[in-house]
Amino acid sequence: MPVRIGFTVFRKQMLEKELDNIMGLLPQLGVEKVFLTGDMISGDISPDSRIDLVVVHDTDAAFGRRADFFSYHLASMVAVDCQVYTPREFEEMQDTLPALCLAKKYGRVIFSAE
Repeated sequence: MPVRIGFTVFRKQMLEKELDNIMGLLPQLGVEKVFLTGDMISGDISPDSRIDLVVVHDTDAAFGRRADFFSYHLASMVAVDCQVYTPREFEEMQDTLPALCLAKKYGRVIFSAE
């Protein structure tokens, strides 16, 4: 008889598997740094949990279009939300923009080109 696990445990396993896949792709995408944030850091996994990433990437794309590149290249079985900032934006706003402050304080660096 198969072992039944709760949906939260199953969702967490799905998220972790997809995160591993994403981490394997990051070196090929030319990113400088990627922070994991959100539910996967807080441990508050729910049916709506997704992979939340703050990405530092040198790009000329408009802010609202930057995540499109990652949506295409990071095809995933779960939702992935990418907030993409240029290195200059990250440097200038890391201590004032709440999303960047939280990423630096609580997020986990899952990739760094340094």
